[in-house]
Amino acid sequence: MITKQTQFLKSKFLSSQPLMKLQSQLTPSSQITTDTQFHSLGINSANQMITRFSKSGDLSSAQKVFDQMHERDIVSWNSIMSAYTQNNHFDEAIRTFSDLHRFGLTLTNTSFSTVLTSCAKLRALDQGRQVHGLSMKLRAVGNVFVGTSLITMYSKCNVVDGLCWIFDSIDCLNVPAWNALISGYASNRRIRDARAVFERMPNPNVLSWTAMVNGYIEVKEVRTALELFSLMPNKNEVTWSVILGGFVDNGNYEEAIKFFTRMMYEGFHANGPCIVKVIRACSSMRNLNHGSKVHGCVIKFGFHRDEIIEASLVFMYCECSSIEEAKLEFDKMEGKFTGSWNSLLCGYINSNRVDEARTLFDTMDARDRVSWNLMVNGYLKSNRIDDAIELFAKMLEPTVESITALMYSFIRNGRKSEAQELLNMMPQGDIVAYTTLIFGYLEESQLDKAMELFNKMLKKNVVTYNVMISGFLLHGKVTEAYELFSNCHDKDSITWSALIAGFVQNGLNEDAIQLYKQMLLTGIKPSESVITSLLRSSSNLSITILGEQLHSVAIKLALKKFLVIGNSLINMYSKCGDMYVAKLVFDQMVDRDIVSWNSIIYGYALHSLGKEAIEMFNIMKRSAIVPDEITFLGLLSACNHNRLLEEAQCYFKSMSDYGILPKLPHYACMIDLFCRIGMVEKAGELASSMPYEPDSVVWTSLLSGCRLNGNVELAQHAANQLLEWDPMDHMPYLHLIYVYGSAGKWDTVEDMRNQLVKFGSKKQPGCSWI
Repeated sequence: MITKQTQFLKSKFLSSQPLMKLQSQLTPSSQITTDTQFHSLGINSANQMITRFSKSGDLSSAQKVFDQMHERDIVSWNSIMSAYTQNNHFDEAIRTFSDLHRFGLTLTNTSFSTVLTSCAKLRALDQGRQVHGLSMKLRAVGNVFVGTSLITMYSKCNVVDGLCWIFDSIDCLNVPAWNALISGYASNRRIRDARAVFERMPNPNVLSWTAMVNGYIEVKEVRTALELFSLMPNKNEVTWSVILGGFVDNGNYEEAIKFFTRMMYEGFHANGPCIVKVIRACSSMRNLNHGSKVHGCVIKFGFHRDEIIEASLVFMYCECSSIEEAKLEFDKMEGKFTGSWNSLLCGYINSNRVDEARTLFDTMDARDRVSWNLMVNGYLKSNRIDDAIELFAKMLEPTVESITALMYSFIRNGRKSEAQELLNMMPQGDIVAYTTLIFGYLEESQLDKAMELFNKMLKKNVVTYNVMISGFLLHGKVTEAYELFSNCHDKDSITWSALIAGFVQNGLNEDAIQLYKQMLLTGIKPSESVITSLLRSSSNLSITILGEQLHSVAIKLALKKFLVIGNSLINMYSKCGDMYVAKLVFDQMVDRDIVSWNSIIYGYALHSLGKEAIEMFNIMKRSAIVPDEITFLGLLSACNHNRLLEEAQCYFKSMSDYGILPKLPHYACMIDLFCRIGMVEKAGELASSMPYEPDSVVWTSLLSGCRLNGNVELAQHAANQLLEWDPMDHMPYLHLIYVYGSAGKWDTVEDMRNQLVKFGSKKQPGCSWI
């Protein structure tokens, strides 16, 4: 209820416009000489003043108004909180909310909504949860603004499981609340949940559609995003830019350029980000024709003096034409901003014309950190370390990037003492420099040096831990890696992914599965790397049910579209004996690479389905996929298991048509096939003529083949070779006993049996998953 006093103050200050006069006196260029200017203001007028200063970006004046108020109401507190939030001082907004609550004023919906916005910006989950609890206590959750802010806060903090509960508790839903829920699911890769909400939404607007389109782009489902885009009743420049960015990020550059042309044709004006994306597409395609046309559009739309666009154009000319032509285009440009100079400098360096790059660098009107870093890295790229040092010495303020680049170059060239000297130049405890040097030591397999430096660090971040953990795992130091993992308090998805992958690579498959369960309890979502590693673990353990569960997770998190996931699923189902599902996964893949084809071919070979493997190979050739040595190994294995000699010989000879030299495994397949069909002499000839020393696999095949045709001489030779590999192995003796017995040499058989007893050779027990 408005009191008479309030009405009087409003009429006094607003009708005579002293507020406008006072605001003009308190602009940033003015000096506030006395505090009495605010003392005469009423609460309402002061609140309005805070809001006006906040909207004009003058936060310090807004603070002064608030600090000098003798009396404040809840609007005053909400206004200064909004001022902090609008000017990106989110910590101050949260602190102010805490003060407000401590002073005992009644919190309003605006108070909750404002502080939750700051929590979302800072990803401050703990504070956000406390505010959520307080809002529930005061029954504010049902307010649409508070509920929407809660949904946004949890979405930004990657906590999405309770979003529907918050959404359903809102009393009067509006379009922004629906859009917040859709965006929350979509931004966290829960695209199916987002689509379900979208389908329920009464009247989706252009923001709702755009959120869904962007969600599909984020999970690499560009085709689905395009289908949804075509159904949109209304589109804006942002939606067009999202689709265009999706094409570019997924490498569909030609489609991106066509889409940009269509956008222009339908009357939509491109914005700055859109122009940058299509220039990037032209650069990636090395398409100067399209790039020049886009340049024309830039001039037509008035973007030619935009710093980022000009720099992108210079980079495009460097990528699509000779560096001389790029320089000519650069000279025609009006702005010649520092970023454009840097793009041209990068062009010279990428063309291995470092001396000309240095000449350009010396003629630059202004240089920034990027300019210096580019030139130093240009010298290092050409292994001109002394020139890089000479330039580095001229830097008034050496950058962390240039120092770390020099350090890494020193380490790679064995100049570790100089790398240490550079490290000593850095501020005490510089994490980036220490981490770079640690990475260099790990690259050179100097684990002790890396660990010594790691222990000296005063502060460590998660990147430092990740580098150390990955380095130890790469060298098989699983125990040390796990100890570091346990000591890391701020683990991220990369930390978990690195250790899970390391466990699988080192044969600790069951430990990897347990670690995955622990990761889920922390709230971290599995990445495609984690799913890929665990699918490999499932294959190694032949646990189909685990693979099926991981398959479900991949579908739920929209990870199935990743090529590496599809390939891993094919491999897992093949090794677990379900070729039907493996083929189903293969058929549903939108994109396939050589690994996809090799996986399905090898799967068929593994299950003695030789004809199916050959059929897949023929389809692969029609798909314009060039086979590699793994492809032929799968084909030869399939022919071997099905005793298809003619086909195997044909494929073996055709390897040279693709420029592939047969390796030892290819010869081993052919030798084993000859032995299987009784052509042991032919197998022996191939073994002796191949350009590789036979390994135990080859000698085992020859020895097994001798059992079929009784070739005593070759059997004895093969057995002797195997016993040189492992004198305690019982298998050669057993084969020889059979061959000698078939030849009627019973005295020799008795000698073999006595040798088995003498050496104490024992047969290794068999094992089965059943």
